[in-house]
Amino acid sequence: MKKILLSLMFGPAFFGAIAVSGAFAQGVILPVPCDSRPCRPRPIPQPLPNVLPVKSIKLDTKIEGQVATTHVEQVFRNDTRFTVEGTYFFPIPDGASVVEFAIWEDGKRLVGEVRSREEARRIYDEIVRRQRDPGLLEYAGKDLLQASIFPIPPNSDKKVELRYTQILKAESGTVAYRYPLGTGRNLWRGRPGAESGVRNMPPQSFGTVSGKIEIVGREPLRNIYSPSHAIEVNRRDDRRAVVSFESSDNDKDVQLFYGLSEGDFSMSLLTYREPGKDGYFLLTLSPRDDLGEREIAAKDIVFVLDTSGSMADAGKMEKARASLLFGIRTLRDGDRFNIIGFAGEERLMESGLIRADAAGKKKGEEFVGKLQPTGGTNINDALIASLKHVATATRRR
Repeated sequence: MKKILLSLMFGPAFFGAIAVSGAFAQGVILPVPCDSRPCRPRPIPQPLPNVLPVKSIKLDTKIEGQVATTHVEQVFRNDTRFTVEGTYFFPIPDGASVVEFAIWEDGKRLVGEVRSREEARRIYDEIVRRQRDPGLLEYAGKDLLQASIFPIPPNSDKKVELRYTQILKAESGTVAYRYPLGTGRNLWRGRPGAESGVRNMPPQSFGTVSGKIEIVGREPLRNIYSPSHAIEVNRRDDRRAVVSFESSDNDKDVQLFYGLSEGDFSMSLLTYREPGKDGYFLLTLSPRDDLGEREIAAKDIVFVLDTSGSMADAGKMEKARASLLFGIRTLRDGDRFNIIGFAGEERLMESGLIRADAAGKKKGEEFVGKLQPTGGTNINDALIASLKHVATATRRR
């Protein structure tokens, strides 16, 4: 039975042509034309892509407590007319340990064996001379794994599997999980040169990215959300949930956050600040999931939306409008609300709060649909106007 060789190496990258940065990037395969071993320089440059395009990525993760085990299947496509040797790179999260590495050949799954670096390299060179299909997995630098894969036939797919475990960090009661999908644009530095030999890597093309993340908490789970991907959350009970997602041409890292709390309410505070700049914070409040209708109090809510000209950039207005519509549609019949759009001056939907019944929600949706990005930014007056509404309210807000 054919085997793959796996070795681990700590320290800087051992290929002089590689400059590794600490930036996250999903696994990439860098192809080199090589019909037979040993590879010989070709007199005419070949029209090879800098990286093989990703056909699909399938993620299967289980989180128990704060221990996450991630299994990923990545399918790459060699659309060239050449047999190539690929160098596979994958960024490993801080503190993670690789459990298994495998590649597929002719429908068979070939699992790697752990060997010393020297022995793995020797056996690898022997195997490639016989046109067999090995993979050599190594630490190419800090938080980066490298695997050499040969051969990758022309006009064919190559599937790679990787499984690793890690301890997730928790901050203020919120656990964070991340899977690297950034396309490797920061993996290489510089441009081709006679002295450095370093290549500049362009953005990588993506196919379908899908995944399932099962969460088993030691405490009740609260406020499961992702700022990077649209997710579907299926709760099995208060301590178990399955998160699923699927997207195309999305190269953002998969990010998932969830809270843990035994109380009726969960609160978490996340902060971020760059040196010398103002900081940001995210405060989330989450009730337990089994609240009855009688336990949910009627609320007064004032939505404040930036409609200045800068919101026209990169689809910001469309995203903000979609978020506001979601908030309106989740209001309950006993709630009251108003909407304030602000640019150079504020624009109110109504002079006061209105009921969040069917008619009120329809009015809110129509108002939001008419908001357009234009003018300057005057958030101060908008916030003052919103506070005037809640100051006169007689119930929770």
